[in-house]
Amino acid sequence: GAVVAIGEIAEIITSINDYQNTIAAAVEEQTATTNEMSRNVAEASTGSGEIAANISGVSAAAESTTEALAQTRTAVDELARLAGSLRTTVGQFKA
Repeated sequence: GAVVAIGEIAEIITSINDYQNTIAAAVEEQTATTNEMSRNVAEASTGSGEIAANISGVSAAAESTTEALAQTRTAVDELARLAGSLRTTVGQFKA
């Protein structure tokens, strides 16, 4: 009768408790996995930012190199002009 019913209720309560513990463990595991994924996304984001900064640095360096080459070209042209002028002047003295 009543004793058997109470025993069955106790078994059901024990089963419910076991299920709750299993669910709690699964939730804890899922939380840990979600946190790890979040850390990985943050690291990937940081890495992407560093790559973008490096690309910007390379772009700036390329621009500086282009400017330096243009200045060098101007200097070479000026030296060629001066060399021609010097040749003309030396030629006048030889004549």
